[in-house]
Amino acid sequence: MKQEALPSWNLGDLFKGLEDRNIAVAMKKVEGAAKKFAVANRGKLKRIGASPKEMLRLLKSYEALLTEAAKPIIYAQLLFSDSCAEQKRGAFLQRIKTWHTDIEKELLFFELELSNLGIEKLRKLAKSPELVLYRNFLHQISLQKEHRLKENEEQILSDKNLTGREAFIRLFDQELSQKEFRLLKKGKELKLQEAEVLSMLYDSKRSVRKQGADALTQGLKEEAPRLAFIFNTLIEDKAIEDRLRNFAFPEAARHLANQISKEMVDTMGGVVVKHFPVVQDFYRFKRKILKLDVLYDYDRYAPVSKIEKKISFKEAEDLVLEAFFKFSKSYGEIAVKFFKNKWVDAAKRPGKRGGAFCSFVTPDCHPYVFMNFNGNVRDVFTLAHELGHGIHAYLMKGQGYLNYDVPLTVAETASVFAEMLLFEHLAEEIKSPKELLALYVNKVESIFATVFRQISLFRFEQELHETRRKKGELLVEEINQIWRRSQEEMFGNSVKLSESYDWWWSYIPHFIHTPFYVYAYAYGELLTLSLYARYKKEPGDFVDLYLELLRQGSSKQPSELLAPFKIDMRNKAFWEEGISLIKNLVSKTKSFA
Repeated sequence: MKQEALPSWNLGDLFKGLEDRNIAVAMKKVEGAAKKFAVANRGKLKRIGASPKEMLRLLKSYEALLTEAAKPIIYAQLLFSDSCAEQKRGAFLQRIKTWHTDIEKELLFFELELSNLGIEKLRKLAKSPELVLYRNFLHQISLQKEHRLKENEEQILSDKNLTGREAFIRLFDQELSQKEFRLLKKGKELKLQEAEVLSMLYDSKRSVRKQGADALTQGLKEEAPRLAFIFNTLIEDKAIEDRLRNFAFPEAARHLANQISKEMVDTMGGVVVKHFPVVQDFYRFKRKILKLDVLYDYDRYAPVSKIEKKISFKEAEDLVLEAFFKFSKSYGEIAVKFFKNKWVDAAKRPGKRGGAFCSFVTPDCHPYVFMNFNGNVRDVFTLAHELGHGIHAYLMKGQGYLNYDVPLTVAETASVFAEMLLFEHLAEEIKSPKELLALYVNKVESIFATVFRQISLFRFEQELHETRRKKGELLVEEINQIWRRSQEEMFGNSVKLSESYDWWWSYIPHFIHTPFYVYAYAYGELLTLSLYARYKKEPGDFVDLYLELLRQGSSKQPSELLAPFKIDMRNKAFWEEGISLIKNLVSKTKSFA
């Protein structure tokens, strides 16, 4: 049977390749504009800042500079993700990072001087009609004042990050993208990539699942000393920067960036932890329908159907588009652009980074979606998830660059909502109780992974960072123990965690790329469940309200964006409502068994 040709993206709307002369031209143009902007405005914001009209002019100029400066670095990052093992691309990425850091240093003065205007002046500017689009940006600048350093200190940190944090992140990506996980099949040694060996955990045969788990563990054990050193180094690096920037606890910087309070995150996390028994009850149910005496960690994702149909990428595309068009014609039409214009990369290649993401790029360009497609139902949902991000970014094109980087909590709401559209579409199309059971089990497990698992990962991160700060460098075995505790807390005795599972913290990229990212998934899922329930109950003007929410980017705070939906995330009852919806889904799942 001929293997399907999977789509590869066309990055030509940014640049044409490593040797494209337009890269150097663009970089030189940005350098000149940045220097001109600095010469014209450094030390003058206190005087200029009194005039909303002048401030608007400055913000637009600053925004235009950031937009053009972003394109070479985004292009380099996308190329590197495409093939982490290729040395030329790694060297190119490092060169562009160095250049981009120089531009950031040139422009550092602007936001520092803005914050030095003081809270009252910034509030006054934010209220002026001319600056309505920048109201939230100015508000966030005022909140960041106490965490900023002097300009020369910020410049030193930027330079050191190139050979510090950024270098270790790149090392992590390279280590795992090049890693070969070995196993024997019919006496022949196979060498698999991370995505391939992880996919074995979803096989209907227990022997295959265990073989995949063993191969993953063995590969991670081989890399453990290096991976543990990377983790330790980056955690210490964060502790140093947090101390310099006056952040009181490890996740404080993430909360500020997400425009969310510690109290709100703790309330949500507390509600989720309180309902870990929901997870335990479900896995006891799954053990029974799988007819297993013991459910091991490598059994968790075993399909309840013995035969899992392989899905072609074209079929996946059609399913996602059908679901999106059912919700909204304009929503579906945006998704079509991604396939038609080659904005999606789904092909599997040696050296390609694992996982999936959507790069927003810039408002005057378009987003790109990146994934590794293996032809299963999970991949169809991953495609919908990343396209949810992509549609969000596309709808934000009317915003400027300063409003184009939404908090992670809002970003994950857009992606999870897209998954719900696909799930609802499939649930309506499928008639067989056995197929519906398989679909619902997959959905429940997806929600568990997004809500309960992400909060368990968040708690692992919290303990890991706190312990590293108290004790110093941690041994692999110590990290393993912290990991096991966090997982046993969630699973209870419903899943038997093997010793092999102790090593599985070490391949999760979010811990490395964006510390404390993970709770945003739980936030987004619970918020989406609530929004989706409102959509099904009162579909009338929901579509227009939802698309408007996406269009506004970060021009407003999350609480303001959600005000039209009458949602109060400070209320514990709101998060309990989300958990209740999950419980209802679990009950419906059981009804098909």
